[in-house]
Amino acid sequence: MSIAQLQRQWSSRRVGGTDLGVTVHELDSGRPGPVLLVLGGVHGNETGGIVAAGIVTASPLALDRGKVRVVPIAHEAAFDANTRESPIDGGNLARSFPGDSRGAATARLAALIDSELIAQADALLDLHTSSPHTDMPLFVGCVDDGTAHSQQAVRLAEGFGIDVVWTHPEVGPGRTLSAAHDRGVPALYVESPEGGVLDSVYLDAYVSGMRSMLGGLGMIEKSKTLSSPQLWLHGNGDVDTFTAAAVAGLFLRKVSLMDQVRAGDIVGSIVSVSGERIVDVPSPADGYVTTLRRAAVVDAGDPLVGVTAERRHPTDGVSHDQAARAGSMR
Repeated sequence: MSIAQLQRQWSSRRVGGTDLGVTVHELDSGRPGPVLLVLGGVHGNETGGIVAAGIVTASPLALDRGKVRVVPIAHEAAFDANTRESPIDGGNLARSFPGDSRGAATARLAALIDSELIAQADALLDLHTSSPHTDMPLFVGCVDDGTAHSQQAVRLAEGFGIDVVWTHPEVGPGRTLSAAHDRGVPALYVESPEGGVLDSVYLDAYVSGMRSMLGGLGMIEKSKTLSSPQLWLHGNGDVDTFTAAAVAGLFLRKVSLMDQVRAGDIVGSIVSVSGERIVDVPSPADGYVTTLRRAAVVDAGDPLVGVTAERRHPTDGVSHDQAARAGSMR
């Protein structure tokens, strides 16, 4: 590490106003190279990503080239209210990109982040966690639709250091990933179980994964000790479209997260307060249980379960296109 690298410190600046804006922490190597943008707190109650981003900005990091920009809290109003959506207009920032500079508060915030940060980035990492109502495994995800920037995202995901990689043939509208994809920016996101709970295991995985991403971008020395993913999933990642409750009631789970199931297997039931079965919930496909409702009380339309197929690695003798078609749940 050079003296110049040791002397470089994180700086911070405000993008946007006091009421509607974000604080950006930046570390500049002083040398030309990629710009990595890291976002936390797109959902205000997903504290794991927020704290992981904060840990990064409080830690020494000797960059060989490029810049790192970190926004620990992307949606400050939602964070202050400890909610997923905005307490101002009810908007979900993670469904609002690329935004509208003349729209409501959440749409304006999305437009600001998109135009001032995502548009200036060469790669994006969005730190999410499960919601307090629904569990997801620890995984790193990205779009894989054959475009050059999505192929770069897949390579970065493979080298992220997390056991589960989940690639998607497309991404739902309004996400940071969809905004980045439209701009040709390779983008990753991470999720972990137990939303709203801080767990040092997941925090460490997020922080080390970000460092691995820097290595994959050539911004720091690439780690030689990272393991390959143990499971590669491919399919729809839009949780808003997963199997939903047909009626209101209490959701009784009959499987666990990451169980393997077959299409038609009963993964849970909606029951009454006396435990009487109202309706069973079948698995929509063969694969792994990748999202599972945790909260018992459900309304009609609440997503309950997502099942995603395993994708064989391209080096296992299956072509990229064949694997994508086999794994897609569209």
